[in-house]
Amino acid sequence: MGTISRRTFFKGMILASAAALTACAGPGGVRRGQPAPAGADADPRPLPIPPLYEGELDGTDGTTRRFELTAQEGEYEIVPGHTTKTWGFNGAWLGPTLLMRRGEHIEMTVRNEVPEPTVVHWHGLHLPAAADGGPALMFPPGESWTPSWDVDQPAATCWYHPHPHETSALHAYRGLAGAIIVADEGPETIDFPSDYGVDDIPVIITDAKFTADYQLDETIDPTYGLLGDTPLVNGITRPRFEASRRVLRLRLVNGATMRFHHLELGVPFQVIATDQGVLSGPALVDGILLSPGERAEILVYLEPGKDLTLRSTGVPDGGGLPREEAANGFGLRDTFDLLQIAVPETLEGSGEGEEGKLVWDIHSEEPSAEGVPEREWRLNGFQINEQSMDMARVDAVIDHSGPELWHVINENADWPHNFHIHNARFRVHDIQDGEIAFRDGWHDTITIPPRSRVSLLVVFGQYPDPTLAYMFHCHMLFHEDEGMMGQFVIVEPGQEPALDHPNH
Repeated sequence: MGTISRRTFFKGMILASAAALTACAGPGGVRRGQPAPAGADADPRPLPIPPLYEGELDGTDGTTRRFELTAQEGEYEIVPGHTTKTWGFNGAWLGPTLLMRRGEHIEMTVRNEVPEPTVVHWHGLHLPAAADGGPALMFPPGESWTPSWDVDQPAATCWYHPHPHETSALHAYRGLAGAIIVADEGPETIDFPSDYGVDDIPVIITDAKFTADYQLDETIDPTYGLLGDTPLVNGITRPRFEASRRVLRLRLVNGATMRFHHLELGVPFQVIATDQGVLSGPALVDGILLSPGERAEILVYLEPGKDLTLRSTGVPDGGGLPREEAANGFGLRDTFDLLQIAVPETLEGSGEGEEGKLVWDIHSEEPSAEGVPEREWRLNGFQINEQSMDMARVDAVIDHSGPELWHVINENADWPHNFHIHNARFRVHDIQDGEIAFRDGWHDTITIPPRSRVSLLVVFGQYPDPTLAYMFHCHMLFHEDEGMMGQFVIVEPGQEPALDHPNH
């Protein structure tokens, strides 16, 4: 069995930040001088749990799973007592949690009933470019898109969101997002909580800003995009979850368009999985940073009668930005109470292993970085390698099945960035002139600190197709929409790309 090692990230800053929050926080855990979120003084409401959608299992061998999603307009009570016009999948706001298992064949139908062209990207899934949901596949109102793929990756928490060219942020901000659970028999032999909605809880963190009449304020700031001042969890303000089990599994999804969240509970918790699946063993931490698009699964061990609050405590050291003004502008010093966890005096179940906590040890073969192809991507402003996104340009051709080493450089001192690669998973291989506090596990999205060089050992899903590209981009979606995105094509050895945009 594995052993648990305590990691106090940011070298003691957790205790210092907690003390500062106690001294400086206003109502609802908000930092003084920070605008109060909408609905901050309202009573807590029960946390909405997105419906678990397993589709319909079909086929003679019982391995074809069919889903239907409709992007639609609606109205929703995001803030208590006020109705807001929204978009959602299969409902007014956000979407269901999709459950699919490794080895299944997925047949998806997506209908567009919103008034603008859109498309859906299955963030974190490994699948053919024709199903990936990149901007070349956006389709108009009134039409449908029917991608299909085989699920061939380990268990993970992924998510889905729009990826239309130059309007991804706006469509996601309006509510088009939902979680994906990929199940796999391997990690399921570990006794993780798995009773969806009871001890296995999706926590989808987004944000919004509102007009005077509580409609979504869609004013796009030329620097900060659609950065919201009101955090939402599963679509509402001030949610409260009533716990019943001693061990709680939270599937954390940072679905915000621009905002970074450093998450704490006031007690240590175990990180059990990152973007691309279960860790080889547990990591006991006091907090974890999630940039836009990142996910993590954590286990929280509850004490009877002791309520907890999931808080966004501000990114330590202002995210490495040298000026207070810059850090505050991007909201990196903002603090929020995100989710109350009410804990009764009597709880079901108990922890296992050392100190009452679950332990495991999974051995996996790690790819070697020796002799692999290398590429460099320089992030600056809204560009990568001094170029803006061009759907007719191929920035990289992958004509082999092995890994690559991608060196991603944030050339900005006063701007944060992060980096997401479609149809891929990667490990953080090296960092120069910066720090990423949590490097363990496989990722598909990662923070790139200011003036730092982060080297990623990248493994791609192997679906050669010279006609369609995958994306890599900053997942601060305003940056992506403004041009901070590139394209790569996976081909057979010796094959040349020949892009064909089917819907353009």
